[in-house]
Amino acid sequence: MALIEIKSAAKRYGGTVALDGVSASVEAGSCLALVGESGSGKTTLLRSINRLTHLDSGGVRVRGEPVSALDPVALRRSIGYVQQDSGLIPHWTCLTNASLVPGLLGRADAEERGREALGTLGLPPPLFADRYPRELSGGQRQRVAMARAIAAGPDILLMDEAFSALDAITRFEVQKTLAELRGTANVTCVLVTHDIAEALRLATHVLVMRHGKAVASAPAEELCARADGYAAELIARSGVPT
Repeated sequence: MALIEIKSAAKRYGGTVALDGVSASVEAGSCLALVGESGSGKTTLLRSINRLTHLDSGGVRVRGEPVSALDPVALRRSIGYVQQDSGLIPHWTCLTNASLVPGLLGRADAEERGREALGTLGLPPPLFADRYPRELSGGQRQRVAMARAIAAGPDILLMDEAFSALDAITRFEVQKTLAELRGTANVTCVLVTHDIAEALRLATHVLVMRHGKAVASAPAEELCARADGYAAELIARSGVPT
């Protein structure tokens, strides 16, 4: 059974079609990249997994359960979520931010989990625990956001353009950290990106979206060889060798 299963997801915002019958499945331990240009429906699809988007029709199952039947707060606390601008609470220290979710879950070891997560993300607590977001670089803020997302030990991590605002060197370093995290913590990841090269580097499977539809789906290592139409055009424009 897939850890995440999306069936015929459809969503409109007024007259705009955001999702038009999209289906996808994510096996435990894998990483699905949702790729496409702005307005393709990537973020809407991602947010349907933790019920930040409520579908008009179709459905999503997480861990075998329909998300529509689950308490949305409990569901979100069980899933790590990293957004583009980090979303850190500015008047909280790095440690307090990182310890947020285990604290909300009532874990007695919330602070220790926050410290461990900071260390895992390359932010030694003796140097970073008492710093505030304003005292960090963009890459460091994203690392704290990732620490917050994993501190409670979720089996699922959602990342919405989490690297797009970073410079090239920092972006590569944080991507490497994610790849290492997936290998050591067995985290299943769904990644939204407009960068096909990033998707091919990080994901095990790629879903290409356009105008709310899934136009191509393949294992990452097979996408370039199997792509046609819009997907082939996207790959060609990215400069990825085929």
